[in-house]
Amino acid sequence: MLRKIYRAIILAQAASAANRTLATMSDRILDDIGQSRDSFAKNVVESVRKELDREAAAKKLANNYHMKFGTKPVTANVNSNLVGAV
Repeated sequence: MLRKIYRAIILAQAASAANRTLATMSDRILDDIGQSRDSFAKNVVESVRKELDREAAAKKLANNYHMKFGTKPVTANVNSNLVGAV
């Protein structure tokens, strides 16, 4: 249930941000990126929805793998200051 609420909040925020962005864009800019005023917010929300679906599927796949083989996910603490220092 909380995941559904979280998902609804994320999609609503994406729609709100798309509408605020749309208010600052001219028709010429929209033509340059191949969008229209009618479809811009819908396309942004759809892309966010697809990304959320992709993340959920990846998480479900990882959980199924660990349940099937009886392993625990390994997490590593990475110090961002040392990444690439080798």
